[in-house]
Amino acid sequence: MSFISTHLTHLPFHATHLQVLSVFVLIIGGLYFYAGEYFAMEITALILLCSLLFLFVVFPTLVSEAYSLPATELLLGFSSPALLTVLSLLVIGEALASTGALGIVSRYLSRLSSFNLSLLLLLLAAMLLSAFLNNIPVVVLFIPVLRALLERKRRDSRWPMMGMSFASVLGGMTTLIGSSTNLLVAGSLVAMERETLGFFTVTFPGLYLAFFGMLYILFVMPRLLRSPRYSWGRRKLDSALQGKRFVAQFIITGDSPFVGKVASVALFSSIERATVVLVQRGEMSFTPPDLSFDLRAGDILLISASRKRIDELVETEEQGLLPPQLSGENSSSHSGGAPEETILAEFFIPPQSSFVGRTLQGIRFRFRYHCVVLGLERGTRRMLRNLTSTRLRAGDIALVQGRASDIQALGQQRDLVAVEHSIHKLPDAERASKAVGIFILCILASATGIAPIAFCAISGATAMLALGVLTLEDAVRALDRKIVLVIASAFALAAALQVTGGDKILAQCFIFLTHFIASPPFILSCFFLFVALLSNIISTKAAAVLFTPIAVAIADSLEVSHIPFAIAVLFASNCAFATPIGYQTNLLVMNAGQYRFVDFVRAGLPLIIVCWLCFSVLCYAYFFV
Repeated sequence: MSFISTHLTHLPFHATHLQVLSVFVLIIGGLYFYAGEYFAMEITALILLCSLLFLFVVFPTLVSEAYSLPATELLLGFSSPALLTVLSLLVIGEALASTGALGIVSRYLSRLSSFNLSLLLLLLAAMLLSAFLNNIPVVVLFIPVLRALLERKRRDSRWPMMGMSFASVLGGMTTLIGSSTNLLVAGSLVAMERETLGFFTVTFPGLYLAFFGMLYILFVMPRLLRSPRYSWGRRKLDSALQGKRFVAQFIITGDSPFVGKVASVALFSSIERATVVLVQRGEMSFTPPDLSFDLRAGDILLISASRKRIDELVETEEQGLLPPQLSGENSSSHSGGAPEETILAEFFIPPQSSFVGRTLQGIRFRFRYHCVVLGLERGTRRMLRNLTSTRLRAGDIALVQGRASDIQALGQQRDLVAVEHSIHKLPDAERASKAVGIFILCILASATGIAPIAFCAISGATAMLALGVLTLEDAVRALDRKIVLVIASAFALAAALQVTGGDKILAQCFIFLTHFIASPPFILSCFFLFVALLSNIISTKAAAVLFTPIAVAIADSLEVSHIPFAIAVLFASNCAFATPIGYQTNLLVMNAGQYRFVDFVRAGLPLIIVCWLCFSVLCYAYFFV
């Protein structure tokens, strides 16, 4: 009881002020809208920023003048060294990926004959590379490699895709630059003028968590995602044996035998090894079996078939079905000489692509790139509209037709990633060597303490641009506006919590709830689990910035070092395994591996428990010995 009364008596008396309560309301509202995705994350972040400016700058007298927080401090997140470091590392990662410097790893793995060995090395490579690079480009690089490996060996992709995402997250926990979340925790400590984390501060405990996490991924996850009651797994395996299923668009020509006949499932069954999923006439769409009208020339059929079958339909124009045509002269070369070869190729849409959320018609794809998208592959989700009006998603695979030179040029675009073995893309050895050299210098300078991480990252990104490794356009495209706005709003909320004393209130309430065992290791363990579960609902970066001051306040209340509590926030914020929205790599492999939301809960929640139990051991045996 003395422990409870001691902390209750120290609760700030200004806890009833409307200004403090307003900050709590904004935090709860922000979490609600982040989790529900009622608005885009950028819009929610901007609403939070505007609300804080209104509360503390524009009309502070409406609630209370007890606390002052100028606009410069609320907007300090936009100039935070942690944010600038994160954005610079994204540029460096883009340079390594675009020059083919990382392709050496993928090419080596694709040559191995043993599937199990290839898969093990691929997961370990993803984990190790993610210790020094942002894990998003790492996962983008390995998805086509893993997809080709699975199809070549005729294996089910139920667990390897998700396992690769989880392995990259675990690897990102092992160094300070392994994840933007790590840098934000360190940056928050600097902003609070407290002792911060070094480059290798989290390496030992991070490797400890990664070791047991990898054991779970390799030996437990395959069993969890192979439950017999999931008939989806069987369908996926059958689909893999037949090749990816694309949805392609064909126009019924005037000499087609379908013209004048009543549309029906029986009629369309004459198209062998293919399924008609939609008939479109103008603005009207009809799906089988709701078909009872005469077909006309110009009607559009959306056909689901394998890549091989679509190739046949394009070449033979079987049943009078005509694919979309290239713009301009289809058979002439650019120079007016001999006709240039027309080829098909597959392209993967990464999450940072500017195509995401847009339609082919809106992009003006055919006219900008002189190529035409014949089909899209989107896992188990059916597309029930014209391809040109379908909004593209991260993870989609586009089957593209074009001249060899245009396809080769398209393969150099950062908005698309060529699927392995689809087209041959030679890496630029000179630019790749420069990118690797700059990256190694940045790592060595930061790890040895010669220069701060922020200086190394910004200098490295600048060197990539100055030496021509990366164009300014590609560098800007590598930046993620979600990261900028979510981090800036999280810094503003953290500043508001600190100035109003809200962080101390939350810290003492948390201590009160865990008072029955007044032990710092126990409280630290409970705090880790709380943040880990919440990071699956909100942005991991927002969780890192928001809970760092609370962690420091808890440590101060217990009169212990704040470093273990900061490390707890760092690890827990990264443990966004149980939902596809928790981590961007999860969302990426959700399409590539054809997962459902429940699959992440099924496989990710136990991994959170594994990390929590391992961290709890650290609490008693490492942090407080």
